Amino acid sequence: MDGKYTNNLQAAILFEGGGRICPPMHLNHFRMEMLNRGIPLNIIQESQDFVFMAGPGDLRIMVTYFDRPADRAVFEPTLGSAVTTILMKDARERVRRHTAHVLVEVNHGVFAGASDNPQLAELFSRIGMKRPGASAGEFNMRVDVLGEICRHLLSVQPATVIHWTQSNMLIAGERFTSFLEQHPGMLTVHPKLFGAEPMPGFSEIPAGLLTLGAADTMGREIYVVPAPVPWIDLYNAVLVFMRIALMPNGYVIPHDDTFGPEGGGSSYLVRHLPAEAHPMAMREPLYELTLRFSQEHHYTTMEHEERTPVTGGIRSVVSEVDPDRRRQGEVIAEWEDRERAAKAIGGSLELYRTSPPTPTLGERLGSVFGRRTTPFGRKH
Repeated sequence: MDGKYTNNLQAAILFEGGGRICPPMHLNHFRMEMLNRGIPLNIIQESQDFVFMAGPGDLRIMVTYFDRPADRAVFEPTLGSAVTTILMKDARERVRRHTAHVLVEVNHGVFAGASDNPQLAELFSRIGMKRPGASAGEFNMRVDVLGEICRHLLSVQPATVIHWTQSNMLIAGERFTSFLEQHPGMLTVHPKLFGAEPMPGFSEIPAGLLTLGAADTMGREIYVVPAPVPWIDLYNAVLVFMRIALMPNGYVIPHDDTFGPEGGGSSYLVRHLPAEAHPMAMREPLYELTLRFSQEHHYTTMEHEERTPVTGGIRSVVSEVDPDRRRQGEVIAEWEDRERAAKAIGGSLELYRTSPPTPTLGERLGSVFGRRTTPFGRKH
């Protein structure tokens, strides 16, 4: 699985009042901590307001203090995010009040950034040059280093807001360290929320989301179809989907498979969509998750109701899956591979048979006139 692995990670730390930040002096403890982790950092250039450090693997770190506010227009897109408002109700006021800021940049060298250019990337590919920093381990290193710099500077002086540009997240300064504990999490995977039409029988307004940042480690962003459950439940499903893929023995849940917690409290259908099927009309492929069942929120879809557990395993129904005897061995091998992958991460594989009910007269008429009358979901 290849990710986008954004090379140049940045964070802006916004301060309201307080003393002057001197990066070379105030990051001495940070450098000692990195050395203890096996990441020695040498100072290449420094001044009262600036430090440029270099580390192994062409790692580059630049920290600059500005005794003035940042350009507030930069924050407008994330200030318009519903998640920003939910997590920090006074975000706009905090941005308006800040009087100084520190800009932190972490990358794996100029060639890594230059290879984002398609022409240069093609050239590097032809000559066999590997893009520096283009691995999950190196991306996670950049995330950790950037987070640690922010944490050390926050111990010098409290900040009002941290702007993490990779996911375009605005985080309250006093809450920042708690966000460092979860990766992937809200720091690196921003959920962009959008609503849908109310569903009869549900008080919760249906909400869906599209991630910003999941592609860095998953290769694709993740879209969750609107459902009448709290948006945080849908976001947590995204994180579970990602963690399954990013575990040492993990894997991306295949197209048209479902996943959910042991015990069957919820179930999500996974689809791998090409760029032309992107529901938000963006020019890139993505993973789509659809909530089929939630026991906690008394929600189920017709598709979930129709399924019946298969107790005899794939071999008992392989002829239904593919009547061609020559293909049946391949089908069995494919499903056994999926079962091994699920067990490798402590999960299990369950098979279901779908039994569509006989269509009603209304549904038959609906198909004649090109429209559907079956409800998407309902309480049970």
